[in-house]
Amino acid sequence: MSDEAQVRSRREEYAWQTRQDVVAAARKLFATQGYAGTTVESIARAARVSPATVYAQCGGKEGLLGSLMDMWTSGDLVQRIIENCAAEPDPRTVLDVLAEGYLEIYRQSGDIIRIVTAAAASTTSAEQFLTTADSRHRESLAAILEPLEKQGALIEGLTAVEAAKIVFFHFHFGQFSLAARTFGWGEARAAEWITERIAAAILRP
Repeated sequence: MSDEAQVRSRREEYAWQTRQDVVAAARKLFATQGYAGTTVESIARAARVSPATVYAQCGGKEGLLGSLMDMWTSGDLVQRIIENCAAEPDPRTVLDVLAEGYLEIYRQSGDIIRIVTAAAASTTSAEQFLTTADSRHRESLAAILEPLEKQGALIEGLTAVEAAKIVFFHFHFGQFSLAARTFGWGEARAAEWITERIAAAILRP
């Protein structure tokens, strides 16, 4: 590798690490202080960079919120869940694998979901991010359920898109949190209960 390429590589590595640090700082501050209560200056201080870097590297607060939403909805975990579901031949097992995937998403990104949802109540850009997140969510579910429609495993007349809406309703973070926390069931029991309801609603007996 030439000296010029090495310098460029180091710069790219530094820029990548800087961005990671800024995103991590924003994630923590948004969770503790709220999106509206967090300033670019406070994010910059936490990440030990200048406010100008936060804007240039991450697009300010709005860009950071979008990056967090992408982590939640378009990360490797989402693709892995889709692939794991596609590898299962049994329709009921597909739903079990999907439920396990939801548990992992909520463990990894529950704070991000709360951040974006809370911000959406008062900020137009955050509301648009939440709309995008919900759309991606339903599209991923439709991709998971399409093979079940082709197998004839769904209730007669029910399409994958319609079944995706049913799963989305039942496993939406708010619904899941209600069952897990408000009912006092815990995550595993809530996921099992929701999965049983979904199976009864979309799968042929």
